[in-house]
Amino acid sequence: MAPRGAQSLVTLGTMSEENVEILRRMYERWAVGDLTPDFYDPGIEFLRIGAMTPDMEGSWKGRDEVLAAMRAYLRPFSDLRIEAQRITDLGEDRVLVLSRQTGRGKQSLAPIEHEFGELFTLREGRIVRYESYWDRAEALKTAGLSE
Repeated sequence: MAPRGAQSLVTLGTMSEENVEILRRMYERWAVGDLTPDFYDPGIEFLRIGAMTPDMEGSWKGRDEVLAAMRAYLRPFSDLRIEAQRITDLGEDRVLVLSRQTGRGKQSLAPIEHEFGELFTLREGRIVRYESYWDRAEALKTAGLSE
């Protein structure tokens, strides 16, 4: 993962700007390949929903499992870039991130580009739930929004 141009859009709702700032910082770290679990609550739950390949879907609990799942997801790609395009505070400690991933397959060298919808729940400054939706429209619907 390498840095991308800083073109993210932050949209604030009625709740805490702190949660938006936490996720903005996390995506900045992800952009340089730093998957530090510092942002996660020890009991974090991670769900990958609607992935195109069955082995990519699933749920993981706890920092170690989440980090292992993320590393396994990244393994087949080279130069994968993750960019938060829009961060929206949904209130009640929930934040929606519309993100974009670009890169190449390590073996095939085929380019990849995909836009995701990701819902986060935070408590006391830590992510307690992370839902990654392959279908951005499904994430928006789950969040009670539309594009």
